[in-house]
Order: sequence, then structure tokens, then C-alpha cells
Amino acid sequence: MDTKKHNKIIVEQFSKQAGSYTSITSHSDALDKLIHMSSANQNDTVLDVACGSGIVSCGFARHTSHVIGIDITKEMINEGKKLQEKSNLENITWQIGDVASLPYGDNLFSIVISRFGFHHFLNPIKVLSEMKRVCKPNGLVMVVDVSLPDAKIDKYNEMEKNRDNSHVAALSLTEFQNLFTDVGLTQVEKDKYVMEISLDEQLQASFPVDKEGLRNMILSDVGVDELGVNATKISGEVFLNYPIHIFCARKA
Repeated sequence: MDTKKHNKIIVEQFSKQAGSYTSITSHSDALDKLIHMSSANQNDTVLDVACGSGIVSCGFARHTSHVIGIDITKEMINEGKKLQEKSNLENITWQIGDVASLPYGDNLFSIVISRFGFHHFLNPIKVLSEMKRVCKPNGLVMVVDVSLPDAKIDKYNEMEKNRDNSHVAALSLTEFQNLFTDVGLTQVEKDKYVMEISLDEQLQASFPVDKEGLRNMILSDVGVDELGVNATKISGEVFLNYPIHIFCARKA
């Protein structure tokens, strides 16, 4: 698929998701972990790549000098502005743009982060290279996303491409490690957490290609876990447990 067509799909998908994205409480999970892992402080300037509705941007703005959030979808940026206003934060700038070609000079930001974006990128190595380019020497490049063992990637991608047609591919743990190595970011520090969301909440906030097919695929995976999200039934309600991994490295 060419980039222009794919970007159009992303904008269409997330224009629909924008209104409900921030309201999903699990999307705010582990912000404290990310901030602690980055050692963010008032000396830092932050770039949030594919910032979505601004959850990470606003989280880091509470601890740093300034944050820029960039995303391709205007409606998501508008949600970020609403969250900024609600949070009484003045140190955030928003920009609409394609993250595969960041509109910033070299060596500008001390922290460059992207959360939940990499599985949407046609060329993730290009985005990571851009993140490295705009990061200051000794600055931190941080990627947060779903990552699974190689054996579960195919089934997971099948599920996610139904749920969200802008999904390209989740990267395995091996692929993420290779990605950082390939752009010259070594000594990668890793951590992880689980993002739990009920099946009903996920379906209400999504616009799948085949909603009933998606529901049945997940229900049939309860207790099996071929999909990699450990679908679990608790008191009659099904929950998905997304394995989120954090990868970060200092730019030499």
C-alpha cells in the first residue's frame, strides 16, 4: 500500500475513534512508569510522536519544560487540546503532520517518545530514524507498543486488522530489538505492563470490518490465547490483556 492511501485510512479511522479514545481509562495506564523510566524533569523538552489524543503529551507536560505533540489526524489533536485545557497545562504545542518526516531540525529534544503508534507505520524504521535524528545527543528515544512472541504475531495481526483497518503489523520482541539496533540505538532498556480492557468497551470504541466476527474470534480464544491478549472471562465479562512493552535507548 502506498503512503498517501495508508495515511488517508489512518485519518478516517482515528477521526471516528477520537471522541472515545481518551475516555478509555486503560489508555492512561502506566504513565507514571513511562515518566519514571525516562527520568523526565523540568530541564527536558519532549516530542510525542503520533500523539493521538494527547494522553502521553499531557502526562509528560506535568514534569517537563515543554512538550510538542504531533499527529496526522486533526480530530485527535483537537482531543489533545481539550485534555490540555482540562488539565490546566500551558506548556504543550500541537502540530498536524506526518511522523515519517518530522518537521524539526536535528538534535532538538531531550526525550522523543511514541506510544501505540508503531503498529500503524508502513515504515517503522524510517520513523525511528527520524525520532533519533531530532533527539539530542544523550537524549532518550522511547517506543511503547504491543509486542508479542513471534509465534503469536500472525493471529494477533489478523484480529487487529479486523478491529482497526489502519493497523499494519505489531512487531515482535525480536523485531523491536532489531529495529533499534538497525538505527544505531544500542543498549536498549526494556520494561512491560499489561493493559486490561473489557471486550465490550473495546468494541464500543472501535470500528471493525466485521464486528461479530471479531467478537467470536476473541470469545473462542478465552483460555486458549492464540491471539496473545490472554482473553479472560471474569463474572461473565470478557477482558483483553494487551502485553505492552517499553523500549528506550540513549542517543550516543
